Amino acid sequence: MYPRAVLASVVSALDAGRHIMLTGAPGTGKTSLAYAVADLARDAIHCTGYLAVTATPEWSSRETVGGYVDSPEGLVFHPGVFLEAIGNARWLVIDELNRADFDRAFGPLFTVLANQPVILPYKRAGHSEPIAIVPPGTPSPPGTDPITIPRHWRIMATMNEFDKETLHRLSYALMRRFAFIEVPPAPDHVVRSLVAGPGELVAKLLPVRQFVELGPALFIDAARYTARRMTEPDATPSRVLYEAFYGFLLPQLDQLDETQARKLFGVVASHLDGADATALERAIRRTTGIPAISTTRASKQGSTKPRPGTAAVRRGGTRPETVPD
Repeated sequence: MYPRAVLASVVSALDAGRHIMLTGAPGTGKTSLAYAVADLARDAIHCTGYLAVTATPEWSSRETVGGYVDSPEGLVFHPGVFLEAIGNARWLVIDELNRADFDRAFGPLFTVLANQPVILPYKRAGHSEPIAIVPPGTPSPPGTDPITIPRHWRIMATMNEFDKETLHRLSYALMRRFAFIEVPPAPDHVVRSLVAGPGELVAKLLPVRQFVELGPALFIDAARYTARRMTEPDATPSRVLYEAFYGFLLPQLDQLDETQARKLFGVVASHLDGADATALERAIRRTTGIPAISTTRASKQGSTKPRPGTAAVRRGGTRPETVPD
C-alpha cells in the first residue's frame, strides 16, 4: 500500500539518527505506518515496543516530561510520555502532533532534541539530585540523576496537515531533529482493491477524491460500515451510500467553495434516490456553509422502489428528509 520511496525514506532517516514526522492527507495510513515501523524496530531489538499517544491542544510539559503529583507519601514525580517511553525503552508514537502547542508542550525537550542535556526541576523518589535528560553519547551533568536516551530511541510523529501555519509554529530546533516524510494518498485502483467485497458499494464515492485528498483508511472504514449496514432489513444501496458518505467523507469536505460544493453534490447524488439526494443537499449546505445549491437534481432516474418497511411514494412526491445527527 505504501510507495517504496516512502519506506526507503523512513529507513534512511532512521539510520541517519533522525526522528520521523509523517505528513499527509487524512486516512493515508500515517499512524499505521508509524506502528509498523516501531514493530520492526522491536523485532530488530532497537526497542521493546512503542508507546502510542495522541497530542491535544491542552498538552503541556506535564504531559510530555512529567511533574509532581500527590500520593500517600506526599509529592512524587510522575513521568510524562517522553520519559515513560525512554524509561521502558519504547519508541514514542505521537499522533496528530500539530494539535499541540509546541512551545508549551515541548519546551524542555527542544534542548534534548538538539543533542544537549537538560536538567529538570524535579527529583525522583529516592533520589536527592535533580533529573537530567541526557542524549546518547553526551556526558551527564554533574550532580544530577541522569536519564540517558538509548541510541536507537526514536519519536514517530504524524501530522494530518502540513501547511505554512503549522510550519511557522514549529520550533527550528524541533524541525531540525525530524525528517519530514510525506505519505501520499493511494491511487484509486489501489483503494478500489482494498474495499472489494461486501462493502465495495463505497467505491462509487471514489470520485469525491477530486475535491480533497483522502487516504484509503477512510474508504476502508466506510466499506466495513457498508458491509454491516447492508445486512439490515431497511437498507437500500442509496441510503447506505448516503450514510457512508455522511459519516466518513463529508467531515473532511468543509472547506469547499460554492462551485466545488455544487460539483460534489452532482457527483454523489447521481447514485442516490430522490429523498437521499435531498438529504445530501442539506448535509453539504450545512457542512460547507453554502446557503443554497441551485442545481438540477442529479439523482437516479426511474428509481421508484420504496425502502423496505415504508409506504410507496406517489409519483412526483417526496419523502421526509433525514440527516443523521
